[in-house]
Amino acid sequence: MKKIYNILCGLLLLLLLSVGVVSLFDKDPTFSQSENRNLKSFPKITLSSLIDGSFTTALQEYYADTFPGRENLMENNKRLNAFYYFSGLSGEGDASLVINFDSNAAQHGQALQNPEATDPSADTSPADSTSPSEEKIPEITEPSAKTEQLGNLILVGDRAMDIPVANGEQIRSYAAAVNALAALLGSDVQTISMPVPNAAAFYASEEYRTGARDQKAMFDLVRDELDANVKFVDAYTTLARHMDEYLYFRTDHHWTHLGAYYAYTALCDAVGFTAEPRSKFDTGSHESFVGSMYTYLANYPQSSVLKNNPDTLDYWKPYANCETYYYSNTNLTNGVLMGTICRVNEQESNKYLTFMGGDHNVTVVTTDSQGPTILVIKESYGNALISWLTSHYSKIILIDPREYFSDNNDIDLKAFADAQGVDQCLVINYPMMLNSENYITLLERLAK
Repeated sequence: MKKIYNILCGLLLLLLLSVGVVSLFDKDPTFSQSENRNLKSFPKITLSSLIDGSFTTALQEYYADTFPGRENLMENNKRLNAFYYFSGLSGEGDASLVINFDSNAAQHGQALQNPEATDPSADTSPADSTSPSEEKIPEITEPSAKTEQLGNLILVGDRAMDIPVANGEQIRSYAAAVNALAALLGSDVQTISMPVPNAAAFYASEEYRTGARDQKAMFDLVRDELDANVKFVDAYTTLARHMDEYLYFRTDHHWTHLGAYYAYTALCDAVGFTAEPRSKFDTGSHESFVGSMYTYLANYPQSSVLKNNPDTLDYWKPYANCETYYYSNTNLTNGVLMGTICRVNEQESNKYLTFMGGDHNVTVVTTDSQGPTILVIKESYGNALISWLTSHYSKIILIDPREYFSDNNDIDLKAFADAQGVDQCLVINYPMMLNSENYITLLERLAK
C-alpha cells in the first residue's frame, strides 16, 4: 500500500513539475475567448512593488491567467456547470439570470492601442504631433477606487442588460456637479445636460423599468435639479419613439451608432441645428461583435446564448473633413493622430472602440464645418455621438474625467475653455453614472 502511495505521489509531483516547466517556456496567451477579455501580462519588477507586495499579487494574477491549458479548462468547467447549475437569483420575471451589477466603469474606460481613422487620407498630421506608431499607449490598469454596486444585470432571451437603481442623493449630486460646471464656465458658454438611457429603459420587463429602476424618473430628477441657465435635452423621449429599431446592442452595455443618432437629433432640436439625414454619410459594419455583457456573464453557462447570437456594429463616417488627435492633458502637446471612426481589427473583441478609438484623456476634433466649438464631458456612451456632431461644429473637444484624473492630471477648466473658444459644453452620461459616487466625484473635480 505504501509503495502505491509513493508511486501516486511521485506521479503527482511529476505532473506538477511538468506543468511548471511548460508554463515557463510556452507562449503566453493574451486574450481569453471564453471570457472575452485581455489577460494579465507578466508584471514589471520594481523595488517598490517588491517591498509593498504588489508584485507578488500581480504575479499570481498573471499566472492564474496564463496557466497552461486554462482556456480548455474554463470551457470544460462551463459545460459541466450547465448540467447542475442553479442560481438563487435566477427566474425573476422573464429573466433567465439575474446577478448583482458590481462595476468599476465609473473609474476607467478602454482604448485601442493604435487608433487609426478608417479614412486616414482625410487627416493631416501637424508638425508637432506624434504618430500612433511612435507613442506607446499605456496598458489599462485596474482603478484604485472601490467597485460600486450600481444595480442588477439580467439576461432575457438573447439580450443582457444592466439595470440601474436610482439613488436620489447621488442623482441630486450629479445635477449639482453639472450646475457647478455651468457656473465655472460662465454665461458665455451654454451648458447642456443630456442624460441618455440604456437598453433596460425600453427592453426590460416592467419590474425592471418602474419604481427605483425608472430611468425616465431619474432623468426628470436631473432636469428638476438643474439651474435655469443649464439646457436639458430629453433624449429619452426621442429614443422611445424608435424603440423598435436597433438602438442598443444585445451583448454589450452600449447603444448602437443608430441609437446615438437619435440622441443627436434631440440635441439638434434643443440647440437650433437641423439634423443631417443618415443618407449623407458613408457606412460600414463589423459582424460578430460580442461585448461587455458577455464578459460580465462569461462564467455562467447561460452566457452561451450571447456568444451564439453576436451583434452587428454598423457605423456612419463623417462627410466633413476632420483632424482628430488625443492628448494626455489640456496642454495639448504631443498629440496622437486617430479618427472619429477608427479601424478595428477583427481580432479586437470590443468593436465599440470603432468610435473615437475608445476613451482618452482629451480628444480634439477639428472640422471644416462652419460652426461653434463644443466641449463634451463624457464617458464611453459619448463616443458614438461625436461623428454625428462633426457636421455642425468647427471644433469638438472631449474630456473623459475617468481617464483624465486617473493620470493624476490637474485642470483649470475655465482657463482651458477660454483659450479654446468654447461656446457650448455638453455633459452626456448614461444612467449608471448618474448614480455613481465615483463618477460624480470626478465631475466635481472638473468644476473646481
